[in-house]
Amino acid sequence: MSSGLEKIKRDKLEKLEKIKSKGINPYPSKSKRDTSLSFVRKNFQALFDEKKQITISGRIMAKREHGGSTFCVLDDGTERLQIYLKKNTLGEEKYNFFIELLEVGDFIDAKGTLFVTKKGEETLEVLDFAVLVKTLLPLPEKWHGLSDIEERYRKRYLDLLVNKEVKEKFQKRSQIIKAMREFLEENGFLEVETPILQTIPGGALAKPFKTHLNALNLDLYLRVAPELYLKRLLVGGFEKVYEIGRCFRNEGMDATHNPDFTMMECYASYQDYNDFMQMTENMIQHIVKKINNGSLKIKHTRNEREEEIDFSGPYPKIEFSELLKKHTGIDYDAVSEKELFDKAVELKIDIPKGANKGKIADEIYKELVRPNILQPIFMINHPIELSPLAKKMESDERKVERFQLVVAGVEVANAFSELNDPQDQLERFKAQQEDAKRGDDEAQRMDKDFIEALEYGMPPAAGLGVGIERLVMLLTNSHHVREVILFPTMRPKND
Repeated sequence: MSSGLEKIKRDKLEKLEKIKSKGINPYPSKSKRDTSLSFVRKNFQALFDEKKQITISGRIMAKREHGGSTFCVLDDGTERLQIYLKKNTLGEEKYNFFIELLEVGDFIDAKGTLFVTKKGEETLEVLDFAVLVKTLLPLPEKWHGLSDIEERYRKRYLDLLVNKEVKEKFQKRSQIIKAMREFLEENGFLEVETPILQTIPGGALAKPFKTHLNALNLDLYLRVAPELYLKRLLVGGFEKVYEIGRCFRNEGMDATHNPDFTMMECYASYQDYNDFMQMTENMIQHIVKKINNGSLKIKHTRNEREEEIDFSGPYPKIEFSELLKKHTGIDYDAVSEKELFDKAVELKIDIPKGANKGKIADEIYKELVRPNILQPIFMINHPIELSPLAKKMESDERKVERFQLVVAGVEVANAFSELNDPQDQLERFKAQQEDAKRGDDEAQRMDKDFIEALEYGMPPAAGLGVGIERLVMLLTNSHHVREVILFPTMRPKND
């Protein structure tokens, strides 16, 4: 803590002791508020006409003294309202107490009546007040710009207090999740919860976090995805299920990746990836309309240029291999794994250890293809090596019935017709084990219990996963995942 901040804290501690010396509890357990500021704002005229005394509460966000009177702004988390204190009304002792011992950042109760100033500002004239919280550190006066960006993420509570647009972004995140739930519930999906601690981390090609359960002397993993448990529920007779919850992947961090994140996954029996493409398009349109005043067009900034994204649809369907060839000239179906690897090296693209042909192509796609996509598209029919849980295409068994919704250079959703052939699934798991032996620490683990579940029979089904943070980034014109996670993972700050 800087010497300047230490001095401010000492001054505040002195004021705290003076408050206590007057027999006043600076941290009472309950407020006497009877009206929220949002209610006051919405019903100001009626409350003003009644000349009814009300009690509001909030944090002092601004304070301006004018001789024997003071104007302040209160914020209770729902709204802001100006309050007005007069020495003649409160009495000299009470007024001086407020002026000398209370300041910006402190919380108070304020009892009074409403009026409108000469400048037209809705205001409460304070007849009495009480201390609710005496703060010991000051609110930051300036909290903008790149120099503060790390500190803003570390102290998100201050970021929310002083940056209105940040608070609005997280309110919109909540609205997006609510709209998604509405759509899924209206379409017959049942919300469920599946284990976060798992003996085998499955459902995605990702490196897991490992932990240990002392009670059973058992190694466990934080889930990388809920997929395999949700599909067990289809075996158990549920027709449509979904889950919105945290997932954990021990991977690199960048603009679209955080070690823990929120995923929505849903599964429906008797449907395939074509059905889910239409459902996904409908769901995205439902969400965009809900949070965008009915419009399907949003503004998006890329490379300091403002562009418009149109979610009206129908979204084009383009094969993975077609996109790769269009943007790189690589014919995936015609090249060998070695030729593809050599091409990646030539293009100066880092390829993870143990990567198979599909993974090499995916790394090239992520670097050279995906960033060029702006408007929503469905990228379909991925190489089988990339999709160990997806059903093969009957017309070409080298590919699977899979799609990704890609918008503005970001994968927003991933889905496929679910593999329900237990023998095929076993062979895919074995192929993944070989990739693991080659050094691929993201390879899918063998899950014999899931194979057994499939042997009891899982109906034809489709599944969809949507990364909540990526969707929120897109719909709030954000450019880093940390902007839409309240408390993102950060490297510890040295004192």
